Amino acid sequence: MGKIAFFDCSAGAAGDMILASLIDAGAPLDAIKAGLLTISAIRGEWDIYTERVWKGTGLIAATKVHVSSIHQHDPLPAPQHDVAQVKGASRESRHDDHDHDNSSHSHSHDHSHDHSHDHSHSHDHEENHDHSYKHHNDDYSHQDQGHHHHHHHHNDHHHEHRNFETISNMIDGSGLSRWVKENSKRVFHCLAEAEASVHGTTMDKVHFHEVGAIDSLVDTIGSVLALELLGVDQVHCSFLPFSKGFVRCLHGIMPVPAPATLRLFHGIPMGPAPNGAVGELVTPTGASLMKALAKTFGQPPPFLPTASGSGAGTKDFPNHANIVRVVIGTLTDPSATVVNAHWTPMPSSTTAAPTDATIENVAVLETNLDDMNPQMKKNRPAMVMSVLCEPHQVGDLSTIIFQETSTLGIRRQSMDRIVLRREKMDIPSQYGIASIKIGYLNGRVVNVQPEYEDCKVNQHSYSSHV
Repeated sequence: MGKIAFFDCSAGAAGDMILASLIDAGAPLDAIKAGLLTISAIRGEWDIYTERVWKGTGLIAATKVHVSSIHQHDPLPAPQHDVAQVKGASRESRHDDHDHDNSSHSHSHDHSHDHSHDHSHSHDHEENHDHSYKHHNDDYSHQDQGHHHHHHHHNDHHHEHRNFETISNMIDGSGLSRWVKENSKRVFHCLAEAEASVHGTTMDKVHFHEVGAIDSLVDTIGSVLALELLGVDQVHCSFLPFSKGFVRCLHGIMPVPAPATLRLFHGIPMGPAPNGAVGELVTPTGASLMKALAKTFGQPPPFLPTASGSGAGTKDFPNHANIVRVVIGTLTDPSATVVNAHWTPMPSSTTAAPTDATIENVAVLETNLDDMNPQMKKNRPAMVMSVLCEPHQVGDLSTIIFQETSTLGIRRQSMDRIVLRREKMDIPSQYGIASIKIGYLNGRVVNVQPEYEDCKVNQHSYSSHV
């Protein structure tokens, strides 16, 4: 039976909150640390610890993740067209605001901005835009009269910047499993692609601030590694909340969702924000994690819960607990992968297009022809090649199809399939041991098939027919 993780992000999502929920559900922090330490390029530059907190009026217990960096903050110059004044840093450890994925804001040009749009539920938005937000234990207070920073870590403006290729190479050079590497890179690909679109540039020119990248690496890779440690095969997610309000950053006052987050929302089903919640509820890191990893959005497939966890943000909202919940369980229905009855276009940011190829939005028209031989233009016979693959393989397989065929375009779409619950069993016979696959429907055996390769080996040994 497949093991799934269903994330309830109805109150919002941030990278650190997702990681915290998985740790709360049983993913061992020591093993996560050990895996992250294999990334030699950032070894010794970060630390991570957790604490128990209580959120909401009902005092819901949750795990809070804190990621710290060895880098210190240099005073930032005030933006030329902003009334805010940026003052020096002080070390404070109070936690009265929401966590931010400082990691997730990347820039495609040289400037003095060392901020992130990745604010995790951190804003009280009123008419005077007086609000605060926090980057992993960094308290920021923003007011129209001034802009004060209280940093616990991060944001050394003189650090090198890393682009997607650099981060991918760092991940590839680690001691993590192939599954963790590939899925982590998919998350960063989504994020870099969104930032490139927002800034009107290409992915290779999008640079992540170094200290931000450390946060993003810890939150992102830590979350993917936690899923592996929990034995998760599939990720499913609730609808993400589309919030309202404004956020002041060094780019000025901007409506939420922030530009990169909004770009990541393309192709993802959205829902309303919790009653009374104003501000940025979903961060770019949270959005990219769910977009890259989740198979479906909405209600989970039928499954048997076996564990659960809650990951906390920092801000307290008046009407809801600021947490991400994850439920770990096993699929219980043979048609459990059927969530939507119709196919949905594959989000363009989920998978990469080959170099020099663009992504267009098209409609697919299909019909059945049973009384004629279908012919296309110039009387050519109509042929369709279909490739069934995992979503993360779309880019590589598209490249192969372009290289090995004469086609100039490929239609791609995401759809569900019904899969019987199956078991594999070895059985003895007069010809030797053979593996069989057993298919179950509603608890009843409906299909038994031997493995062809085993039969072929036995046939060769006994000179019999398959």
